[in-house]
Amino acid sequence: MNRSASLLALTLIAIGTLLFQLAAQRWALWMAGAAILGFIVLRWQYIPNSPKILVALAGSSALALFWIEEPLAVLATAFDRGAYFATFLIALSFLRIAAQPSRMIRKCGQWVVNQPPIRRYGMLSYATTLFGVILNFGVLHLLGLMVTRGNTLVAAWGDRGIQAIRQRRMTLAMLRGFATLPLMSPFSVTLIVLLTMIPGLRWQGILPIGFVTAVIIVIIGWLLDFWQFRYLKAPSERIRFGGNAWRSVVQLITLITTLTGSAFFIEATTDLNLPMAVLVLSPLFGLGWLGWQGKRAGWVGAPLLLARRLRKTLPQQVAPLTGEVSLLAAAGFLGAVISAWISEDQVLWLVSLLHLQGVPLLIAVMVLTVLLGQVGFNPIVSVTLLAAALQPAPAFGLSQELLALGLMCAWSLTVNSSPFTISLNIMGHLAQVSPRHLAYRWNGPFLIVSFVFMSAWLVVLDKLY
Repeated sequence: MNRSASLLALTLIAIGTLLFQLAAQRWALWMAGAAILGFIVLRWQYIPNSPKILVALAGSSALALFWIEEPLAVLATAFDRGAYFATFLIALSFLRIAAQPSRMIRKCGQWVVNQPPIRRYGMLSYATTLFGVILNFGVLHLLGLMVTRGNTLVAAWGDRGIQAIRQRRMTLAMLRGFATLPLMSPFSVTLIVLLTMIPGLRWQGILPIGFVTAVIIVIIGWLLDFWQFRYLKAPSERIRFGGNAWRSVVQLITLITTLTGSAFFIEATTDLNLPMAVLVLSPLFGLGWLGWQGKRAGWVGAPLLLARRLRKTLPQQVAPLTGEVSLLAAAGFLGAVISAWISEDQVLWLVSLLHLQGVPLLIAVMVLTVLLGQVGFNPIVSVTLLAAALQPAPAFGLSQELLALGLMCAWSLTVNSSPFTISLNIMGHLAQVSPRHLAYRWNGPFLIVSFVFMSAWLVVLDKLY
C-alpha cells in the first residue's frame, strides 16, 4: 500500500511540474508541492539519514517566510524548484529502467572489464562516464558487480595480492570516472542546478570546457595509477573477447549520441531550454528503448510485454528514488528560501570580509564544498546554496561560466572524497573496504593532485573568460 501511494505521489510530482512548466498551470505547481510533502511523509522511515537532515533543514527554513516580503511568491518558487529537481530525477529513472535489462549494456561492460591492465584503467573510467550518462548511480552497480565477479582468485593466478590490487585499481577507475559526470553530462543534476541557479548561464558556454576538464582529469588519474603501480609485473594473460563485442560498443555510443543530440535539437528548435528538453525526452526515450528490447514479440506482443515490464519495474523504482528525490527536492526548496532571505548586499558584505575575488574565491568555494562534504553535506546542498549566494558573478570578478565551472569542480571533488556520498558507499561495499578508507587512503593522492590541477586550470581559464 505504501509503495503504491508513493508511486502515485511521484507521478503527481512529475505531472504537476510538467503542467506548470509547459502550460503555466499554477494550480499544478501546488499539486506538485503537496505531492512532494506526501511522498516524504509516506517514505520517511525509509529515507537515509543525510536526506532526512536536509529535509528537516528545508522544513525549518520555511519559518523564514514570516520575515520575507511576498512569502507566498517565495513559497511558490521554492516548491517550483524542489519539484523541478525531483521531476528531473524521476524522468531519468526511465533510462535506468531500460538500461538495466539491456544485453548491449552488459556486453559493453564485460568487454571493458576484460581489457589488459595498461588499457583497463582508462577504458573503465571513460566507460563509467559514458554509461553514467544514462544509468547514473546504476553504472556503479553494473560495472562494480562485473569487476567483483570477474576478479576471481583463479583469474589472478591464485595470487591474493594481485587480486586485491586489481580490485583497488578498477574501483578507483570507476569512482573517478563517475566523479567526472558533474563536469560534462548534459543529463546530470549538477548542470540542471547551475542552469537554474545562475542567471544568464547557458549550456553552450559551460559544457565544452567542462568536457575538456573531465577528459584531462581522467588522464591525470590514469597517469597516477600507472605511476603508483609501475613496478608491478603480472604474468601474461589471455583476454578473450566476444566477436561481436565491438558492435555493442558502437550501438551504445550511437544510442547516447542520439539521446544527447535529440535534446540539443529540441532545445535549438523549440522554446524549451536544455533541462526541459532532457526532462521531456528521457521518459519517451526510455520507453522506446524498453519497447525495442521486446521487438521479437512482434508488433502486437511488444506493447503487451512493455506494459508487463513497466507494471513490474515501476514500483521497484520507489525505493532507489526515495533518498534521491527527498534530497533534491529539499535542496531546491532550501536554496530558494535562503536566496530570498539573504539579500545580495549581505552576500557582498560577507564575501568582502574574506578579501577574496575571482579565482581565489572559487578555490575557497571548492575547499568549503569539500570540507562540508566530510561532515555529511551533500554537494547538491552546498553547491545549490553557494550558487544562490554568488549569483551576481560579475560583482565577484567572475563570469557566469567560470563560476559554474568552479562549482562543478567542487562537486566533482566532493564526490571523490566524501564518505557520505552514495557513490563512495556503493564502491566501498563492492570493494569490501570502508568509505573512509576508500576516500582517504586509496583516493587521497588523486584528490590532492586533481585539486591542484583544477585550481591551476581555473587560473588559466580566467585569462580567457
